[in-house]
Amino acid sequence: MIDHFRNIFTFIGGVGMFLYGMKIMSEGLQKVAGPKLANVLKFLTANKFMGILVGALVTIVMHSSAATTVMVVGFVNAGLMKLNEAVGVIMGANIGTTVTAWIIALAELGSAVEIFKPDFFAPIVFGISSLIVVFTKKEKTKTSANIFVGIGLLFIGLTLMSGGVLPYSKSKVFSDAFEILGRNPVLAILVGMIVTVILSSSTASVSILQTLALAGSVSKGAACFITVGQNVGTCVTTIISSANSSKNGKRTALLHLLFNVIGGLIFSVVVLIFYPLLKDMLATRISLFEISLFHTGFNLANTAILLPFSNMMVSMTKKIIPDTATEEEEDFNLSEKTQAILDKRILNQPALAISTVRREIVFYANYTLKNLKRAVNLILKDRNEELIREVVTHEEQIDKTTDILVSYLADINNLSLSDEEHVEIEHLMSICSDIERIGDHAENISENAEQMMNYEVKFSESGQKEMDNIMSITLKSVECAIKCINEKDKEALAEVRKYEEEVDDLEDIYRDNHIKRMSSGECNTIAGIVFLDIIGNLERVTDHANNLADYTEAEISKKVVLDKKY
Repeated sequence: MIDHFRNIFTFIGGVGMFLYGMKIMSEGLQKVAGPKLANVLKFLTANKFMGILVGALVTIVMHSSAATTVMVVGFVNAGLMKLNEAVGVIMGANIGTTVTAWIIALAELGSAVEIFKPDFFAPIVFGISSLIVVFTKKEKTKTSANIFVGIGLLFIGLTLMSGGVLPYSKSKVFSDAFEILGRNPVLAILVGMIVTVILSSSTASVSILQTLALAGSVSKGAACFITVGQNVGTCVTTIISSANSSKNGKRTALLHLLFNVIGGLIFSVVVLIFYPLLKDMLATRISLFEISLFHTGFNLANTAILLPFSNMMVSMTKKIIPDTATEEEEDFNLSEKTQAILDKRILNQPALAISTVRREIVFYANYTLKNLKRAVNLILKDRNEELIREVVTHEEQIDKTTDILVSYLADINNLSLSDEEHVEIEHLMSICSDIERIGDHAENISENAEQMMNYEVKFSESGQKEMDNIMSITLKSVECAIKCINEKDKEALAEVRKYEEEVDDLEDIYRDNHIKRMSSGECNTIAGIVFLDIIGNLERVTDHANNLADYTEAEISKKVVLDKKY
């Protein structure tokens, strides 16, 4: 009895070590290559064949088809990749994920090539890389070493898993179970799906299947249908987690599911048609290499068959998840869109999460600038209650979106990040704060417009010219500040500095001029108070724009912003 428990504990420990090793390795690879892989995905997927190649290569590096699919959903969700461009990458991801199975299949090599087997070199890889992690002070070296720590743990875990099931290699219970699964394709597919969903990784579930096969327990029929189920199971997690995505994000996840389900159905139908001829072969035991061969062959055949129909599959997703009238409206709900795009799944790829939230901050900044322009328009041109309410409504959206962005940044900050990434998160949080304050000043200016409308006051001709000038410069300041955030543009940074100083000087000059106009009776008291309040708000807006430029300058120079001007 104790031996049984020892074997079970060994197997469970092996699974845990394998999953943890894969997680550490994946995180390390994402830190080292994440931003580059994001750019590769973004720019090399216009051609579907190139998309397949890119999807396969990225998945090999990321060691996870789910990670690649999440990146694709993130890009489609944010509008950086079209749905028909995502097809090739998704197909390639399915091919790339089979590489791990081939590496694990090395365990079946004979003693003549013992040195090439993973369980032979895994302990020394783990030992050396662990020492580097413990004793090195360089962040980049530690990150690179963590990749090899993960590789070592992964293969040590596989060795433990294999050791845990080896005593049962001749067990009738195991052989009977896999014989039943071999005769019942639906049950085998369900088992593959369920195990993959529980582990959240087709790579892990295929590895467990290979471990069982190494013990000589798995029939070809059972293994093939379980593998088909594993391919479908890896999509289920994506479908469930895409619940809060945009329409196109949901369609991308559905596209992945359709691809694997249709491929599984085609394979199942072919097997059923030729079952009398394949019956004896499907009942024989399968080797690790044969599992790898089937896993790769299935995904290659699936891609070859379905690639010509990829546009049809995209159309199918659009029919299943149709567009709605509200999505086509220009003035959408900012907070809901931001919430959908900042999907929690992207947190598995910190580099992608940071770049995604930065894009959303730029969009949110432009949304705030647009609201500031509405408020300015209330003073300079149109003045009515509907437009004033519009500014207030959009300001409420800005406040809600600020909370969403800051909360998401806090989630990212709790991940395993480099020191530079932690500093970047700190800056992005502060950027959100400054943008939100610009939105507050826009609302203040709309309240000034309401005062002018209620009291039926207007500025003198000279006062109006001054207001036109300072408002124009303020808007330019914010526009350049947003360009700084988006492009790290040094020329735009210099422009922000210039505009901020200019508005500071103009506020003093215009304040003195307006007090003189009030003293001479050229401007009444209410108009005078409103004028001074507005230019005060505009001066504060340029201060916040200057803060935004400070963060850009800090990112360029790799420094931390300590002081801000409010």
